[in-house]
Amino acid sequence: MRQLIIPIYALLISIIPIFFSGDVSLIADIAIVISGTLILLLCAGVYRFLLGKVFTVFVSLLWALNLSVSFFFYQKHDIRFSSSIAETFINTNSSETVGMLSYNIGYVIFYLFVFTLYLSSIHLCAKYMNRRTAAISLALLCGYLLAIPAYYASLFSKPDSTLLITEKYLLNTPFYNAAALVKNLYENRGIKKISSQKVSFNYQKKNSETQIYVLVIGESLRRDHMSFYGYQYDTTPNLNNRKPQIFAFQQAYSPAPVTILSVPISLSNIRFEQMQDKSHYADNIISLANHAGFKTYWISNQGKTNKRTSIISAIASMSQQKAWNEFVGYDEELQDDFRDALNDPTDKQKLIVLHTYGSHEPACNRFPEGELKTFSGQEDDDCYDSSIAYTDKFIENLMQQLEGKPATLMYYSDHALQRLDSDNTIHYHHGVNNPRKEAYEIPLLIWYSQSASKPTVNTTHLHAPYSTANNYWLISDWLGIQQRASQACLSPLRTCYQPSDNIQVIDGNRNLLSINQLPTETVDPQ
Repeated sequence: MRQLIIPIYALLISIIPIFFSGDVSLIADIAIVISGTLILLLCAGVYRFLLGKVFTVFVSLLWALNLSVSFFFYQKHDIRFSSSIAETFINTNSSETVGMLSYNIGYVIFYLFVFTLYLSSIHLCAKYMNRRTAAISLALLCGYLLAIPAYYASLFSKPDSTLLITEKYLLNTPFYNAAALVKNLYENRGIKKISSQKVSFNYQKKNSETQIYVLVIGESLRRDHMSFYGYQYDTTPNLNNRKPQIFAFQQAYSPAPVTILSVPISLSNIRFEQMQDKSHYADNIISLANHAGFKTYWISNQGKTNKRTSIISAIASMSQQKAWNEFVGYDEELQDDFRDALNDPTDKQKLIVLHTYGSHEPACNRFPEGELKTFSGQEDDDCYDSSIAYTDKFIENLMQQLEGKPATLMYYSDHALQRLDSDNTIHYHHGVNNPRKEAYEIPLLIWYSQSASKPTVNTTHLHAPYSTANNYWLISDWLGIQQRASQACLSPLRTCYQPSDNIQVIDGNRNLLSINQLPTETVDPQ
C-alpha cells in the first residue's frame, strides 16, 4: 500500500507548478506533471546517498525558484516570466537585485517555504522508496528525455538547434521558467555582432557653434510628478528657474515600460517589427556620432553588463571613452567622470551620454539620506518625489558646469512607473503586462547655454504627442547631423514634422499597443 501512496503523493506535489505555468497547452501541463513526478521519485530514490542528497537539494532549490518567480510575476504584474523579463534578469547587477529583494521580502519567505516543502516531501518519500521504484522512475525519465527531441526533430535543421531543443525540454518540466532564459540566449545571439556591423550613413553635417552635447538618459521618472510640468509639489525648482532656456515636450511617451527595451529603441534606427533582428541596432546614435567626427563618451550608473547579452552595453561599448559604476550608486557619483570628459582636450565636438539610475524602485535608495524631503507626507510618494528633486539637483549641477561653454543638454526618461496597485495602494512599480498609460508618460527637454546655437522650434511640435521611439531622428538633428532619409521628418526639429495622435508602444513582452487605448491607473489601477 505504501508503494502506491508514494507515487500518488509525488503526483500531488508535482501538480503545484501547473497552477503558475500560465497560458500553456494541456499537453504541456500534463508533461510538467509527469516529468515533475518522475524527478521527485528519482530524488527520493537517490536521497540515501551523499551525492543524492546534494542533487536533491539542487533540484529543490530550482523547483522553489521556478515556483517563486512565477508567483512573483503573476502576483505583482499578472504576467508569465518571459524572454524579455529574462533579459532584464541577466543584465541586472547584484546591488539592484539586493534592493529589489529587500523591497519584496514576502516573496523571499515564499521561496524558503516552498523549498522546505519540496525537500521535506522528498525526505518523506525516501523513507518508503525501494530500489525497484527508483530504477523504474529513472528508466521512465530517460524515456521522456529521449521523446522530447524526437517530437521536435524539425528543430535540428535550424541554427542553434541545441538551444531550441533545450528550451523545449525545460518548457515541459517543473523548471519551465528556465526556458525563457534559454530563449533569451537564442534571441540575443546576434548582439555581439552589433559593434562590427557596417552601416551606410547618408547625412549632411551642419556647421554649428555648439561643441558639447550632453545626453542624460533618466530612469523611471513620471512626467506628472515634476513641478516643471505642473505637479503640485515643488520637485524641480532648478528646472523651473531655467524654463526660458528649455524646449520642453509636453506629451512625450516612452516606447516601452522597461529599460532593457526602451533605451535601445530610443537610441537606434529601428522599428518595432525589426527588434528580433539585432543587426538593426548597429545604426544608433553612438555609431552615427562616431562616423560624423564626434568624440563620444558613455558614463553609466546602471552597472556594467556583458555587451554580448545586453543591447544597451553593446551600444555603449561603441563609445570612444566609457565609464561604468561597477555597483549602482547615487547619480552624483558620475560627476567626476563627467568633469573628466568635459575637460578632455580634443578639437572634435563631444557627445557625452550619462545613463543615470534616477527614480528606479525602491526610490528611497536612489539618493543620500539627507536628500529625503517631505512633500505630501505619504512615505512612498515622498521617496519618489525626493528622487526627482535629487535628479533636478543633479541636472542643475551639469548645467552649471556647461554655463559659459557652447553646450546643450537633452534629458529624457527611459520610461515611467505605475503608482497604484489594484487595491489603490500606493506602490511604485514597472508596468510590464497590461500596463497603464502612466507607465509611458515621460519628460523630454532640451537646454541650450548662452553660447550655443539654439534652433527655432515650432511650439506646436512641443505640445503634440511624441514618442521617443523616434529619438534617433530627433537626436540626429540636435547634433546637427541632418539625415537625408525620408524618416528624418520624424524629428520634431524638422519643419516637415507631422505629429501623430496614434502613438504605438510595446509592453514588457513586446506586444504592440496604442497609447490612446491604454487605461489610466486612476480609473483602472493594476
